[in-house]
Amino acid sequence: MPSAGYLALWGTDDPSAAASDLGFPLGAQGELPTVRKAGRKVAAADVPAVLVPIGDALAPLAALPTPDRWLGWRRPGDSLIAWSVATKLALEHVAAGHLVPEVRDDVARWRLANLHDGRLAALAEAMPPAAHALRRDDGLWTAAALLAAFGDAVTDVCARGTAIAGNGSWGGTWVTALTGPDATVRLDEQVRAELQGWARPLPAGPAGPLGGRLRLRLEVPTDGETSWALSFHLHAAADPKVAVPAERAWSAGSATLQLPGCSIGAPQDSLVRGLAEAARIFPPLDAALSERQPTEVRLDVAQAAEFLSTGEPALTAAGIAVDVPTDLTGVRRLRARLRSLDSAQFRWEAAIGDHALSAYELDELIASGRPLVRWHGRWVRVDLTEAKNVRAVLGKTQTLSEAEALAAVLEGRRSTELGEVEVSAGGRLRMLVERLGEPAREPQLVGIEATLRDYQHRGAAWLQDMAELGFGAVLADDMGLGKTLQTITLLAARTGARPQLVVCPTSVVDNWQRELHRFAPKLQVVRHHGPRRPTTAGAFTPGSVVITTYPLLRADATLLSEVDWDVVVLDEAQQIKNQAGQTAQAAGRLRARARVALTGTPVENRLAELWSIMHFANPGLLGRFPRFKERFAIPIERWHDNDAARRLRSVVAPFLLRRLKTEVATDLPPKVESVVACALTDEQGRLYRRTVRDTFDDGLGSGIRRRGRILRLLTALKQICNHPAHFLREPGPLPGRSGKLTRVTEMLAEVVAADDRALVFTQYRVMGGLLAAHLAAELDLPAVPFLHGGVGMARRQAMVDAFQHDDAAPPLLIISLKAGGTGLNLTRATHVVHYDRWWNPAVEDQATDRAHRIGQSRRVHVHKLVTHGTLEERIADLLEQKRALADSVIGSGETWLTELTDDALRELVELSTEDS
Repeated sequence: MPSAGYLALWGTDDPSAAASDLGFPLGAQGELPTVRKAGRKVAAADVPAVLVPIGDALAPLAALPTPDRWLGWRRPGDSLIAWSVATKLALEHVAAGHLVPEVRDDVARWRLANLHDGRLAALAEAMPPAAHALRRDDGLWTAAALLAAFGDAVTDVCARGTAIAGNGSWGGTWVTALTGPDATVRLDEQVRAELQGWARPLPAGPAGPLGGRLRLRLEVPTDGETSWALSFHLHAAADPKVAVPAERAWSAGSATLQLPGCSIGAPQDSLVRGLAEAARIFPPLDAALSERQPTEVRLDVAQAAEFLSTGEPALTAAGIAVDVPTDLTGVRRLRARLRSLDSAQFRWEAAIGDHALSAYELDELIASGRPLVRWHGRWVRVDLTEAKNVRAVLGKTQTLSEAEALAAVLEGRRSTELGEVEVSAGGRLRMLVERLGEPAREPQLVGIEATLRDYQHRGAAWLQDMAELGFGAVLADDMGLGKTLQTITLLAARTGARPQLVVCPTSVVDNWQRELHRFAPKLQVVRHHGPRRPTTAGAFTPGSVVITTYPLLRADATLLSEVDWDVVVLDEAQQIKNQAGQTAQAAGRLRARARVALTGTPVENRLAELWSIMHFANPGLLGRFPRFKERFAIPIERWHDNDAARRLRSVVAPFLLRRLKTEVATDLPPKVESVVACALTDEQGRLYRRTVRDTFDDGLGSGIRRRGRILRLLTALKQICNHPAHFLREPGPLPGRSGKLTRVTEMLAEVVAADDRALVFTQYRVMGGLLAAHLAAELDLPAVPFLHGGVGMARRQAMVDAFQHDDAAPPLLIISLKAGGTGLNLTRATHVVHYDRWWNPAVEDQATDRAHRIGQSRRVHVHKLVTHGTLEERIADLLEQKRALADSVIGSGETWLTELTDDALRELVELSTEDS
């Protein structure tokens, strides 16, 4: 019985978990008889699989999105997507009644009718080998054969339900077997032969391609008529503009129709096949198939409405041309609408286009009882059930919070008891939205001792406007465009009735204090940092700017939340990207008239980060997080839902300002990036191969243990690529043991000889120390400073000042990526070297932009070192190929690698053949 088959899901270390993630029910553990590559050959293999009964697999298969709506890293294999397409096609045929009962080997069963559906043949051709790599006695199943068997299985599943009791005749016995769980039936040979003849597939028709395509034309009824004519035409495949009515195609029969500039071969067959395909998509056409030579079908008003709403788009998508009169294109429909009356109150309306209907007009449309109505000279679709639901709420009011009301007006839609409805702005909200859309006014530069660039003028004005309107703002300018200066103009322009607060990473407290003294010297600055920091709210005098750090925001949360601040600024606001973390919670408790978040990376990894930052700036604007996740994060991240992305942009756009250096800092010198491939030494190669072999020989395990072992492996391999001494925890010797160290020494020797300066970034403190000692010795420098997290703030600032301003200072500065990736201005450097990769483009860009920022007057050369043939090179290639994906997924660092299968991980980390 075909419906007793299974869908086998395989290809991961844990097929059951992967299947569950995709919505499949729990299946039985089993093995799939398939084939796998063994070197250059293909051999039989039985692989672990989870077996899901066909009946249980249909719903999740049909629910899988199309390939273009998957994020690359979440997307299942092409095989599963192919079977999802097969499921949708099979269900479409079953729903259209294209199924045939038969008896085979004393089993009553259902199969798909032979419809010559070109889409099934095209799918079979496109199926990847893994989709049909199922062994059978005579080899492997072909895609076409397995697809046909699957279609029969789907048909058999759908056609069976409650068993119908037979009346004792052979026909009754057969019906019982076709509808119930026991499909066994024994029929005599004559009956069996007659049934087989009756169910035999129809001949396939002409073998060659047809020269014509069906074209449908909908006609508007004339006065007095109640039905709509949908006429049939045939156009030339070579030239769609050349068409003939169905009458002429029927009269031509199988003879070629000669038309101006082209011809139509087998016109009658073309028309029959086109009508059969169209009837499958739009069932009212099925009535024409029972006529001998149909030329049109008459539709009642309900069918005409269905044709315009769903039939025409579906037919067009299937490649069937449809002509609709001009006054029927874009037919408007009656719909519910919420219109704002003041800042938080909305009234229910019924609308057609921009016109709000009165209760009398709505009652008239409902009373007509027709789904397609001529109204004010235009056709209107009316869903009577929806119209009655709208009538029940017409004129009633609904009150939202101010944040909800503003979000609803900006998005233009809101979820209600009537589903998603349009929201129209009126009253104060309309004026507010119009004000948000106006260009920023001229900024107030009170006590500012600086010359702002044009885009900084606009940014400062925008910040001041947002604060004046009572809204929070997210300034997300590219790194190096002067977010600090623009924010200082806001702080300096306020009245001084309350204190103001700046929260920043510990590493940039001095920078904020110095920039405030430099650009707004009249502002009083209070440093809330260190053991002698203020302990009472009274220490924060009105008009002062208080600078504190994120650790102290958590530690002194009670004190800081007691103060009525004027403006609260979060610098490097990605620090609160975890909405459930203590830092985000503490920031949310701060009381302020205006809130500003500064970040060059508003979304490093997930949309949840944007929600957290925007929730700080404008609490409630994006709603509660679970609702935001349901309406925006999942549709956008998982399904690539463009409409959801557009709606989210419409809500956040007025409160988020994002400019790129390439757009506004056109005078900034270019940044030249290059990947420098370095060879492994023999010692590195031996260590690398041994580490990979030992790890896989010991096994990776599962769960948390597996993730830990993979991360340890990655760390070990990166350290080996850096230098054997780094991996072996040795102080030396260093020369001659690392291809990467040799290459960077050569490069930096040229930098020093040319009297240039360079920044060298590493994520490892140990490696930074080794580099500092080695480079000082090899390049004959008195010392090479190393800025890392253990350096005190005073010494840190001294290192920065020396590099920037002291001609006698060493021309190299080694920086720990975490300690120096943000908040530093090192524009004297013309070279940036990433000794080891962080595998997060956003983090690497932040580090690079310590040199490539406003104030840089020379070209900046960025060198990214990778060891040839190793995982470093392969991941570098991946980042280049999928930069956009890396920004949203690989931004989490290395944790994405722990999700790879053993085979995929081994392929990633093993030395390439030429190096092994």
